[in-house]
Amino acid sequence: MEPTGRPGASAESPERGDAALVELGGIVNLHGIRGEMRLLPHNPDTTLINGTSELVLVRRDGTRETRRVRGARRHKQFVLLTLEGVDSADAAQALIGCRVAVPRTALPPAGPNAVYHADLIGCAVVTTDGADLGQVREMLVTGSSDICVVRGAGREHLIPMIADVIVQIDVPTRRIVVRPLPGLLDDADEGGSEENGTTDEHR
Repeated sequence: MEPTGRPGASAESPERGDAALVELGGIVNLHGIRGEMRLLPHNPDTTLINGTSELVLVRRDGTRETRRVRGARRHKQFVLLTLEGVDSADAAQALIGCRVAVPRTALPPAGPNAVYHADLIGCAVVTTDGADLGQVREMLVTGSSDICVVRGAGREHLIPMIADVIVQIDVPTRRIVVRPLPGLLDDADEGGSEENGTTDEHR
C-alpha cells in the first residue's frame, strides 16, 4: 500500500498540523562521542533518509530547524545520522527527542495503487456495513503486511493492509472502508484506550 522508500508517520506527525512536512522518525539516542545520533524511523524499510540532503528537526516545544545531512547509515533498526553543526556528544544530546521530517515536496510520487503512511494518519475507518471504527492513529510495519492502528470509542483495532480487508482508500476525503474478516474486530484490544492510561504517541 506504500511505495519504495516510503516514510512512516505517527499520530503526532507534523503532517497533521502542517501539510508541508511528513515525519520520518525520531532521534532517540547518541551513537559514540562525535555527534552521531540514533534515528528510529517509523518505517524500518524507508530509504528516503539516506537519499535526502536536508532534514527538518521538530523539537518538543514545536520549534523547527533545517539541518544538512552529512551522513546516514543503517545500524540494526536505527539510522545513524550525522548532521551539519552537530560534531560532539553534547550537541547531539541536545537533539534527543526531536522528531525528524522532510518537506512534502521531497517525496516521490506515490504511484498507482500506492499510498504513503502519512496520508493514512487521521483517516476515518468504517466497515462496509457502515460501522464507525475510529481513526488511524499510527502505522505498524510487519514482515507480512502493514497494519493500521485504529482507535475510537475506547477500543483499538489492528487492521491489516491487505486486499481481503481494504475495500477503499479515499485520501482526499480522509476515509478508509474495510471488510472485516471473521474475528478481526472481536479481538480488539481494550487496553489501547485513554481510560487505561495509554497514549497515542508512537514508540
